[in-house]
Amino acid sequence: MGSDPYGSLEPATPDPTSPPLFAEVGATTALLRGFRKRCPRCGERDTFVSWFQPRKACPRCELRFAKEEGGFLGAMTLNYLLAIGLWLVVLGVGVVMTVPDVPVVPLLGLSAVVLIGVPLWFYPRSKMIWAAVEFLVLRSEPEYRPPVARDPRRRELE
Repeated sequence: MGSDPYGSLEPATPDPTSPPLFAEVGATTALLRGFRKRCPRCGERDTFVSWFQPRKACPRCELRFAKEEGGFLGAMTLNYLLAIGLWLVVLGVGVVMTVPDVPVVPLLGLSAVVLIGVPLWFYPRSKMIWAAVEFLVLRSEPEYRPPVARDPRRRELE
């Protein structure tokens, strides 16, 4: 008669050392996930509503992609650097290969294709790469806590 019949009704105390829901990834993996338009923390593919509109947070791990308003300025810089760098390579190769008689009109057309097509193609990738950079910075802060499994019966305010 020493057992407590109501003891099993009490919710269990949460384990402070519970394992994280998602394994920690290295910087290279997080950046490669960003290049593949995936969440840098969990690798979720559904990170965009449309080609030009990313979700505010990952639907799987709830990582916010933009930490603040204007947080994607770094993504715009990455996009600009890639487009200009590729354009300079294409322009340089085109001029070097045709140096006596440089065809201006075809080079202008190729330049337009590179300077319009590359930023459009790279836009979502630059956003997710920048989200990966912000995730890596966030993870290095001392107060960062990875998400852990929670008891669904328990409601806590965070």
